Amino acid sequence: MKKAVIYARYSSDRQREESIEGQIRVCEDYARKHDLSIIHIYTDRALTGRTDKRPQFQMMIKDAAKMNFEIVLVYKLNRFARNRYDSARYKHKLKTYGVKLVSAMENIAEDASGILLESVIEGMAEYYSAELSENVLRGMTENVLEGKWPGGVLPYGYTLDANHQLVLDPIRSEAVRIAYRLLLSNHSKKYILNYLNERHYTSVNGGKISYSNLHSMLTNERCTGAMIWRGIRKENAFPAIIDKDTFDKAQIILERRKRNRMKSTNSDFFLTGKLFCGKCGARMIGTSGTSKAKSTYYYYACSKRLKKKCDTKNIRKDVLENAVCSVTTQILADKRAVKAIAKQAVEIQKNKKDSPELMAIKQQISKDSRKLQNCQKAVENGLESFTITNRIKELENNLIKLEKSLRRQTLLEKGPELTEVQITFFLESVAKQIKNADKYKRILLTSLIRNVIVYDDYIEVQYNYKDELPILRNTVKIKSSSENLLAEQVGFEPTEPYGSTDFESAPL
Repeated sequence: MKKAVIYARYSSDRQREESIEGQIRVCEDYARKHDLSIIHIYTDRALTGRTDKRPQFQMMIKDAAKMNFEIVLVYKLNRFARNRYDSARYKHKLKTYGVKLVSAMENIAEDASGILLESVIEGMAEYYSAELSENVLRGMTENVLEGKWPGGVLPYGYTLDANHQLVLDPIRSEAVRIAYRLLLSNHSKKYILNYLNERHYTSVNGGKISYSNLHSMLTNERCTGAMIWRGIRKENAFPAIIDKDTFDKAQIILERRKRNRMKSTNSDFFLTGKLFCGKCGARMIGTSGTSKAKSTYYYYACSKRLKKKCDTKNIRKDVLENAVCSVTTQILADKRAVKAIAKQAVEIQKNKKDSPELMAIKQQISKDSRKLQNCQKAVENGLESFTITNRIKELENNLIKLEKSLRRQTLLEKGPELTEVQITFFLESVAKQIKNADKYKRILLTSLIRNVIVYDDYIEVQYNYKDELPILRNTVKIKSSSENLLAEQVGFEPTEPYGSTDFESAPL
């Protein structure tokens, strides 16, 4: 019997309090059915998956290093992390400890094709984000226009009143004013941070103010009283902490400091979490360097090389990503390949389980439908009465409300139902537009790529699909000369982007 732990998280702005117990109940049921022994339960309450400051989560990651358990069981993958980068980072860390992440509600196969549920579908959901429920968005838009908070993390310095409108938090709003005053007096962020923490100002969670808290505080225009949401802007929607002139002056200072500060990395390293050194097996991370001509170049470097424990050469970010995109788009140029991938994605999508909330709504619809049928039969049999007539109207109204709830809950949990045609269109569209914008490159690389392994003389690309066709073999090798892909030193600039790079498909 394998040992497992459960991780459950409750977000105060998204879920009901009791849902965390529901998460645990579903996970325990999954464990019983799959012969897993639960040795510990980690829970974080009223915390968001967008931050690493989750004490129980961090304790679980540390405990994983002790090899006391083999599986981390979560209700859904979005309970583990909502940020794609953090999810990849922590899943890789668990993998190095020999620990596997398992979702109780999402039926994900253990082979490469199963990752489509986490990657391809995720990428497509992002691609089709504009197709989210118009009804939900319309309601939220009306709230914004009325000055009501639409949901999500509150701007620092504010709280909500009974009408769901932003009002000043007297203590934290004062912290915001102090931060801006010190910034405009040319004090550093470090100084401001220390100043606030020494005077016991706290974050919204009651802990110390972090750099990210301070950055948000100094860059969130909502502190001027402006409601900003999905392209909508309403001035003087709620009390201002600082005036617009103060905010604008602060942004000028921050921008000037940003320009003067040498960038050590580039946030858009699309293969982060998927890229590994073929020599030592360590992950490769994004870094940067400057040439003699003072030009900045971005690289992927073996994490052990940075610690002088591996001699794998650095590899240019743009060259590697372009090469992987190039071979991937060549695969997607084959309509048979696209159709096979789309078919796999649809099959996996259909296997997704309903949540307890969704099941409860469906069960209630079924119950009320049976009651309505019984009432209608009673009328047909001549038992018509005022009570039965009112009951029929009541049940019909209830069913209308339940159907709306069903559509809303389905949308929130599963997103738009994607057909094979839509998925095919998605894959072909991204492949065609890959050269036009980095967002398409990011979607392609995060959706289809499982792993990329860098060796001395070639790059191995592994995909998230089954090898049903010859062109869909699970491993693609990109042969490369050292002068095209690999760089001996920081600032090396290849003579060609990837013109002489070729590739071949090779079975695992």
